[in-house]
Amino acid sequence: MIWKGGKRWVYSITYDEGCEKLLDHALAVHREYGIPGHVALVASQIGVPRNCPGSSYDGMMILSREQIHMLTAEGWGVSCHSMTHVGISRENAHYEVVQSRKVIEDALEMPVTMFCVPGNNNSYPASHAVARESGYTSIMTIYDDVNTIETDVLRLNRCPLHTQYPAPFYSAFDPYKRIHQAIDCGGWIIDYCHCPMPGKPIHPHKDCTVEELAMRFETVRRVGGDDIWLAEPNEVVDFILRHKENIHEAG
Repeated sequence: MIWKGGKRWVYSITYDEGCEKLLDHALAVHREYGIPGHVALVASQIGVPRNCPGSSYDGMMILSREQIHMLTAEGWGVSCHSMTHVGISRENAHYEVVQSRKVIEDALEMPVTMFCVPGNNNSYPASHAVARESGYTSIMTIYDDVNTIETDVLRLNRCPLHTQYPAPFYSAFDPYKRIHQAIDCGGWIIDYCHCPMPGKPIHPHKDCTVEELAMRFETVRRVGGDDIWLAEPNEVVDFILRHKENIHEAG
């Protein structure tokens, strides 16, 4: 296969908002299974309580610059989740997408080349329209599907890792979700949730529990075996872009 090291498929996971509580619970699960994580951070809210009225995570402390650097030293990655987490339109896209990149890079003192669409996919078109201007190389959405080596990295799919889907579906947590699809097509799964907690999710439609996170990781590693590349999303994007560049040069 054409993934790094000849691997057959790829698995990644991301956490929106970057809540500090990730260090208390999720980080230990990542270390146990050797899977790197990724935090999508609101540029104006780093190292402070989350300020997003109406959010299930409003008021929760967000990771500080020092804590984020600790995670990146362990192989974690970072993306920009807009300036303020509002819906993105043509009118506010420059502020929420373009200016937010400079703000987050200055705050973290590191490059950030991936954008993560906030809210829902209605914000994607306006985000995409200014992404190249911002210098982003990729955009993560919440279109639920597997990516492949041919996927447009400015429209990456992510799979919800949640305890239960909202009405009218009520689908139960599935630790095998899209794994066999990814194996069959040589694809790339990007899971997303927010801040897994022990026993009960903060919100069942937005998150999983720590126990479910561990179940997912165990399933990924057991089913994936030696064929899986456990990767941080920015690393996979770089690989895809190099792959496409090599094809272009060869052609």
